[in-house]
Amino acid sequence: MFTLKLALRLVRVQIRAQMQYRTSFALSLAGNFAFTGLDFAAIVILFGNISRLGGWTADEVLLLYAVSSLSYALCDLALGSLDQLPAMVRDGSFDTLIVRPGPTFVHLLATDFLLRRAGRLIQAVIVLAVVMTRFPATQWTTGRVLVLASAVVCGAVIMGSLWTMAVTLSFWTGGSDDIGGVFSAGTAFLVQYPLDIYTAWLRTLVLFVIPIGFVAYLPVCWVLGKPDAAGLPGQAGLASPVVALLPAAAAAAVWRTSVRRYRSTGG
Repeated sequence: MFTLKLALRLVRVQIRAQMQYRTSFALSLAGNFAFTGLDFAAIVILFGNISRLGGWTADEVLLLYAVSSLSYALCDLALGSLDQLPAMVRDGSFDTLIVRPGPTFVHLLATDFLLRRAGRLIQAVIVLAVVMTRFPATQWTTGRVLVLASAVVCGAVIMGSLWTMAVTLSFWTGGSDDIGGVFSAGTAFLVQYPLDIYTAWLRTLVLFVIPIGFVAYLPVCWVLGKPDAAGLPGQAGLASPVVALLPAAAAAAVWRTSVRRYRSTGG
């Protein structure tokens, strides 16, 4: 409870500071909204030239895009400050977080909380709301809606956990390497498209090793009644909440171990 109150208080301070310049904030939000719409535009242009992609129609891919984009939007909004970690390790400013009361991870997330990232979130919600109306034959039962909602939240947990583990390499390399983008924007782009279009080894990797196939692909397959490319049982689409626990636990353990290893710029 203390951690939650601390996080909310720190985020509130950041938001109040950003809202001091409302015009600037509005323009930044609009820019983020427009920029993130490029991925959506790419899918629309793609299906202007083809009718199916890996056996998926345009509406089905757009549903997959909306769910995965919404997951990433939540992850990016909450954990966007992780990108600052390599630089903080290099210049020693991470020291200022360690000496503060409360969890260091919470203080890190509050260092660069940018509300303008909500532009991606707004865009994803609009796309999801519109694309759901494109399936008149699909009965949007409570169960299907709950599966999609669960997929969004669990997908954010999975991607956030992978992102956290990636940036903790900074503690071991002195902040010289930053592969966080590979596990944030990179994975977000990968899961926007059906796994059916990827080679067998890559499908195996993202389903059984780095489980980003559970972010949106398998839940959407279950909702639409489509078989998945790996031939897994249909109920695999309901396993996202269980699968999300594994990388979350691993990320927590890796973070704690890495912070203990940190020796500051003075050695």
